[in-house]
Amino acid sequence: MSYDYLIVGGGTAGSVLASRLSADPARRVLLIEAGPDTPPHDTPAEILDGLNPFRLRLELRERYFWPGLKVFHGAQPEGTPRQERFLEQARVLGGGSSINVLVANRGLPRDYDQWAAQGADGWDWNGVLPFFRKVERDTDYDNELHGQDGPIPISRVKRSQWNPFTRSVISALEAEGLRDIGDQNGVFEDGYFPPTVNLEHGQRVSAARGYLDAAVRARGNLTVWSGTRVLGLRRDGTRISGVEVLRDGRRLLVEAGETLLSAGALQSPALLLRAGIGPAAHLRDLGIEVVADRPGVGENLWEHTSIGTLATLGREAAEDARLSEPGSSHQLGIRLSSGVDADTPSDLYLAIGADAERGVAHALLWLNKPSSHGRLRLRDSDPGSPPRVDFNLLSERRDIQRIQVALRTIERLFQHPRLARYRLELRLTPFAVPQPGGPALAELLADEAALERYLREQVGGVWHPSGTCRIGRADDPLAVVDPAGRVYGVEGLRVADASIMPVIPTANTNLPTLMLAEKIADAILAGA
Repeated sequence: MSYDYLIVGGGTAGSVLASRLSADPARRVLLIEAGPDTPPHDTPAEILDGLNPFRLRLELRERYFWPGLKVFHGAQPEGTPRQERFLEQARVLGGGSSINVLVANRGLPRDYDQWAAQGADGWDWNGVLPFFRKVERDTDYDNELHGQDGPIPISRVKRSQWNPFTRSVISALEAEGLRDIGDQNGVFEDGYFPPTVNLEHGQRVSAARGYLDAAVRARGNLTVWSGTRVLGLRRDGTRISGVEVLRDGRRLLVEAGETLLSAGALQSPALLLRAGIGPAAHLRDLGIEVVADRPGVGENLWEHTSIGTLATLGREAAEDARLSEPGSSHQLGIRLSSGVDADTPSDLYLAIGADAERGVAHALLWLNKPSSHGRLRLRDSDPGSPPRVDFNLLSERRDIQRIQVALRTIERLFQHPRLARYRLELRLTPFAVPQPGGPALAELLADEAALERYLREQVGGVWHPSGTCRIGRADDPLAVVDPAGRVYGVEGLRVADASIMPVIPTANTNLPTLMLAEKIADAILAGA
């Protein structure tokens, strides 16, 4: 069997590519997804649920996540034992957009200007803005920055949902000099704002729902295989000719005029490495024939470094935290500058909210622009083995300093006179599953050595791996793909997912990934 385009990975980017490339009825397109389908007429209720997104991570990991994927998070001093922890990476049609916490954040213009400066020609802010607009159907703003006709609805948490507790936090923020910037995707400075989300009528609109709706799925030239594992790339010399898959217990060979990897920043580089595309020494160590010596494959692994804080609410505070209408407990976003590096403004993000039913308030933080990054390698040549992933978080001292600034800011905010009646005691908690009972924040802020030990043990990411197959110029030895996503050193192969980002943006990565998939699809259709 043969197709014009074969897309490996039906996640955020793959859904976009399948929709756009199959719009031409003369092109035969196959989309392959390892996880379950989410049919337009039968999307599982737990995926549609836009108000309880953390349930997917707490209760349903076996159904929608890659099994056995464990990673190293925090860097440790030499000689200190490290422990791998399970990472919830989506394995379902729609990918991360089907299981994430719904934030639709573009980042800042300087993010994309930085991409262009590092060799991603045409990917500066002016080059990417049309594709952000193409993604969006913004229900709040209609101006030159926002799209009105895209498949993904964009809105903001309603100010009418801001309960008395949230309004008390806002009062404290304004007393500290921060202002309401309104649109985090249109006002590019520090401040607070209602978070931007991709919800419609309280339901999640994943990339699969938005781009692979019933009309698209009915196209005769588009085939979607879910529950199908790609075992490896097939090649003829240095030309990638297709893939080998495991489907319904049978191994099949599928040929394609062009193969597109959109399996994400952990699985796409692993597929390249198993195909002999990557650092020659690493490949030879595993007995893999070197097809293209590309040292950058698996390097440049970025993630937004994170930690959480939690406070137990008394009766008055819990009542004040109750929502007046159904909505997310993530009520407020805050963009801040730590001042650690004058060249990196807006390097902190705080998510503030409260859960009246659980009786807790949270202030979750992550580094918008971390300095630390890691790498990915294969454990062996077996396609069934998960890659060895080391995020190497906090390997740069500046990131420890940034978190210290953020934690002091949170402590000062929650102890502000405008919140005094709630008598909040913040405790640290891992970001992934916020739980009460951690060490008191005030005590660790008074003991920097103890705080650093805690952070190195408990630090995590926010499910935003990126950068492992980055865009760059042909003369850059660490570049993996050109600005149209074509893999250097071979023919017939592209990558289009978060792995091609040169640097992680000041944003949750879902919306930028939708944008880059639109841009790569446009390049393909234009003949690039």
